[in-house]
Amino acid sequence: MASSASVAPTADRAGPAAATAAGLDSRRAWMIVAAGMLANAACWGTIYSFGTFLGSMTDEFGTGLGATALIFALPTFVLFALGLVTGPLADQYGPRRVVLVGAAFIGIGLLVTSRAPSLPVAIAAYGIGVGVGVGCFLVPITACLGGWFVRRRALALGLSASGIGFGTILLVPVVQWTITTFGWRTAYVMLAVVCSTSLVIAAWAAIRPPHSVPAGRPSLRRIREAAGNGPFGRMYAGGLLMSAAMYIPFVFLVRYATDHGIGTSSAALLLSVLGASNIVSRLTLTSLAGRVGAVRMFLVCFLVLPAAFTLWLVAGSSYGALACFAAMLGVAHGGYVSLSPEVTARLFGVGNIGAVLGALWTASAIGGLITPVLAGMLIDGAGYTAAIVVGLVMATLAVVVQAGLWSVERRPVIG
Repeated sequence: MASSASVAPTADRAGPAAATAAGLDSRRAWMIVAAGMLANAACWGTIYSFGTFLGSMTDEFGTGLGATALIFALPTFVLFALGLVTGPLADQYGPRRVVLVGAAFIGIGLLVTSRAPSLPVAIAAYGIGVGVGVGCFLVPITACLGGWFVRRRALALGLSASGIGFGTILLVPVVQWTITTFGWRTAYVMLAVVCSTSLVIAAWAAIRPPHSVPAGRPSLRRIREAAGNGPFGRMYAGGLLMSAAMYIPFVFLVRYATDHGIGTSSAALLLSVLGASNIVSRLTLTSLAGRVGAVRMFLVCFLVLPAAFTLWLVAGSSYGALACFAAMLGVAHGGYVSLSPEVTARLFGVGNIGAVLGALWTASAIGGLITPVLAGMLIDGAGYTAAIVVGLVMATLAVVVQAGLWSVERRPVIG
């Protein structure tokens, strides 16, 4: 079994001069960070705005919450599962062409969704279009950034991922206004233009890292080696449980608020609160990772989630409590997403990081496919409390599973 030190590329073990000579941590690298932030904002802002579409689409198609939640669940499964393919492809051939394919898929998928005559058509169009579109961007760009940075990798990944929070803050109010003024179909047309344009820009900026796929180390072999390591199993199981819990409020928080007497605009604002805390979490936790340890900050995010679900369980119709819950959810989600690539790089090295990260993120694919539908069915049949309790149990189990990672913290090679 190869250790993480033995599979890291030369730049990770060399001094700052060697990293600078290779172009790492350079202005070119920061340009990719900016493009990644833009694409994250557009794509994830679109996905996390689904809660504002849920009521309108449920009413128009005459379906239950569980069935309509498939529109969110299917692309979530596709985009994370696709990392098994797009990660190795980007490792081998570079990220640019893969991301351009994603730009085409997401634009077409959203346009077809905007014209869907029935729920099954909307599920297929959104699921395939958005799922493949974001799947062609997520792991390739994340892995690309991981290969362009050494000394400031955690900060760079955190800044790029902070686009998710900015997208949630900026797009959700715009989407809500568009739905109210012009209808949900027009809102999806607008999002098609925004997402495709952002991915084209990201593809233009995505330059292949100077150290990619060491010779003789196929991506599938790298995944098998990582999977044989104890931390991989813990990260996978913990990520599955945490993701599964988080997707419940992502889909149903806005509907919960309106069903408890809160106005539509105020309910949608909860997603902006989530987005704002998401940004703060990403920037704060990634900056602390170099001093406290990336793995330990990663575990803090897991500890926040069950506390957040406990608050939601007793929140009732209190808008203040729901806003606090949204803020705590943003902290947990923001830190988890922004630190997971850095934790992966520290535990398994950056050689073939796209393949390893893609394998780990299939856990989120499973969680994203199952829990939105399950939670919707529970809400339809037993009410919100049952769904919240399920989320609380999964979040608590995630903490238990991940606790063993505390002892495997690796300090950065270059400080």
